[in-house]
Amino acid sequence: MSGIKKFLSISFLSLTFATVLAVPHENKGRYLYEQDISSTGAFIARWTPDVENSVIYFEFEAQTQGWVGVSILLPDIVDQVGDQVIAGVYEDGTSYIQDRYFNKSIPHPERPLRPIDVQQDWVLHYAEEANDKTIVGVSRPFNTGDFYDGPVFEDKVLKFSWAYDELDISDGIAPDHGPTFGSVYINLLNPET
Repeated sequence: MSGIKKFLSISFLSLTFATVLAVPHENKGRYLYEQDISSTGAFIARWTPDVENSVIYFEFEAQTQGWVGVSILLPDIVDQVGDQVIAGVYEDGTSYIQDRYFNKSIPHPERPLRPIDVQQDWVLHYAEEANDKTIVGVSRPFNTGDFYDGPVFEDKVLKFSWAYDELDISDGIAPDHGPTFGSVYINLLNPET
């Protein structure tokens, strides 16, 4: 009987420990890399490439209670396609994510939002608003096999454009006053190079 009790106690402790580790903001150290990609503290990106499973996990933290998003493209290529993800939390507490694509050769009126990708490859793990910030955790495979996702995540520098807005997306359309945005160049799999 004591063996069963020990097993149940260890199982309960393991489950409790796993639950604590799953809390995104009490353990920011779980991400391998962190960078203030806005250079002002307005947009922080954290990420961990899981090379074994070919998946990359991100956390984006922006000084807004609207949407946050990134676009990922190869640097300096004309008429290229790229991947865009937008996520946030509505006033009622429900979260949302949209996988969109970027194609420089197709003009469109939805700036900064791009057309919605038919193949949704981004996964939303969590989203919350706290202390005038929106924090979202998302992931995507290195290679989605989707032409519209643009670059495969490899050991190379990519253009990583970030944006956020004070308002949430409504009916798939961004507010027309425009977001705060910028871009950096990062090797997501080996940022120290």
